[in-house]
Amino acid sequence: MSTPITRETFISPDHVKIAATHSSMFKIKAEGGVEEVPVPARVRKTGVLLEGYTVDFVLDPSTVVATLKKNGTVTVEQLSEELLKEVVDIINSPENLRIIPMELHAQKRELLETTEKSMEAAEE
Repeated sequence: MSTPITRETFISPDHVKIAATHSSMFKIKAEGGVEEVPVPARVRKTGVLLEGYTVDFVLDPSTVVATLKKNGTVTVEQLSEELLKEVVDIINSPENLRIIPMELHAQKRELLETTEKSMEAAEE
């Protein structure tokens, strides 16, 4: 049986703990915009995010999924084990993970989904 490639294919169960190792995170300023602030010590120690925050992927796994799909790769079995591991490692590397407010994350996900749908429609 074939396993479809999804966004979750590339997300490590430890991605939150990995993101919590960062020294900084982002928060929304009262006057608008965002600012970089230190990650609280308890977050770094426990790997548990503050309420209202989530992990964002700079290179989002959905972008990888869309690119693979465009090139005809739609199942996990079509990827070599080495390539799959390499992509998972890149997606979950500390450099690719950011702690951000859920509000910003939702906006980014919506924008990504809209862009992907537009690209799919343009290809048809």
